[in-house]
Amino acid sequence: MPKRVSNAPEDIARGPADQYGCVRWQSNCPPGDTVEGLEEKKSEMKHLYHTEGPAGAERGYVIQLMKTTYYLQRKHINACPPPSVSELKSEWPYLFIPRELYSHFNLLTDINILRKMEQAMEEKGKLILKFFQHRPAGTSADEVERILVKYSKEEKCDPCPCVILLLMAHFKEKSEGLILQTDVFSIAVDVERTILLPASPRLIVLGDVFTATNWMLSIEGHVVVGPHQNIVAGLAALFACYYAFNLVYQEEASNTLEFIQRCFLGINPTSGTKATKWISPRSGKVQEKRNSNVNLHVSALLKRLMDFEWL
Repeated sequence: MPKRVSNAPEDIARGPADQYGCVRWQSNCPPGDTVEGLEEKKSEMKHLYHTEGPAGAERGYVIQLMKTTYYLQRKHINACPPPSVSELKSEWPYLFIPRELYSHFNLLTDINILRKMEQAMEEKGKLILKFFQHRPAGTSADEVERILVKYSKEEKCDPCPCVILLLMAHFKEKSEGLILQTDVFSIAVDVERTILLPASPRLIVLGDVFTATNWMLSIEGHVVVGPHQNIVAGLAALFACYYAFNLVYQEEASNTLEFIQRCFLGINPTSGTKATKWISPRSGKVQEKRNSNVNLHVSALLKRLMDFEWL
C-alpha cells in the first residue's frame, strides 16, 4: 500500500509577491522531505502515468503527491536555462491535467483560477457584453458589430468566447493571437498535422468558436492539454500556463491577456506587465517581457467599464 502524503496547500509557506503576482515562486523543500525523496515520488508518478495514463490523476494519492512535489516542480521550471514545455510534460505529465494545472496556479498565486474565471464570466462577462452592445465611442465598431451579430444569431452560444473576441476586437488584436479553430472531431495529432501551431500558447476550440464545448491547449507548437470540455475551463488552463511555466504574453494578444489578469483574476501589480520584447531562451525568438509601466490601453478600458457600470 502506498504511504499517505499529508502535505496540503496550506502546509506550503507563502512568500513575498515579488514575481508579478506570485507568492510561492520558489518554495522551500517540505519539512521532513529531501530532494532525493521528492525525486522518488516524481518517478512514482511518471511510472503511474505510463501504466494508467491521465486516468491516474483521479487517484487521491496522485493529487497529494503533486502537492508534495510542488517545490521540485518549481525548481525544475525555474532552472536556468529553462526546460522546454515538452521536457516538463515528460517529467511531470500530471501537471498537464487541467485540475493539476489549476492546483499549481493556486499554490503559485493563492488564486483558485477556475472558480475565479467562472465567476468573472458570470459577472464581469455580462457587463462587458452590455458595454459593447451600447458601443461607446472608441470601440472598433465594425468588428464588434460582426461579433455581436454572430452571438445573437446562435441559440446555444457560449458567452465566454464572445467576451474574449470582443476584448480582442477592442484592442485591435486578431483572434488567432489567442484562439484557433479546428474540426469538431479533431484529435491532437490531427491538429499538429494540419495547423502550423505557434510557439506561444493557444486555446484550440473544436468547431465554431461561438458554440464549441471542447478545447485543447498548445504550447511551443504542440498540443499539450486536451481535448476537454467547457470553454471557460479551457480559458482558465490557457491563462494558468503563462504563470505555471514562466511564459510571457505574446504580443498579438498581450492587451487581452493583461485585461483578463487584472479584471477577471484580480492580479494587479502596481507596476509592470508580462509583456515586452526579449529573446526567449526556449525558442530563440523575440517575445515579450515585463517593463515598469502598467498597460495604458488596459487601464483605460477598465476605467471605462467602471464608469459604464456606475452610470
